[in-house]
Amino acid sequence: MSEVAEQGFIRAEAVRWSADEPLPGLVEIELTDADGHVWRFVDKAPVFDAENVLTPTTQYPVGISVACTIIERRDDRVVVDTAQPWGVESDGVARFIVHSDQVSIRG
Repeated sequence: MSEVAEQGFIRAEAVRWSADEPLPGLVEIELTDADGHVWRFVDKAPVFDAENVLTPTTQYPVGISVACTIIERRDDRVVVDTAQPWGVESDGVARFIVHSDQVSIRG
């Protein structure tokens, strides 16, 4: 077990354009944790997409990277926190245990 506190990214999937308001629009993201539970995030598109790939006319699903803080490494699992840097949560939850191959240091 190794505790760290570095910025990273979790592989996830943008599954649909959720709403046009508030501007610039909302997108729905799905993250599957190490136990197979699917977590859903809905937030403004730029929170998940710096390159303007996620739009109302995009063909979904689209693989994306969600910014996070890597909290701890446990063999083949990693504890991540999505509250930093963008305040992203799913049903009030921001800490997730994911497989190590879902996490990278670069998006």
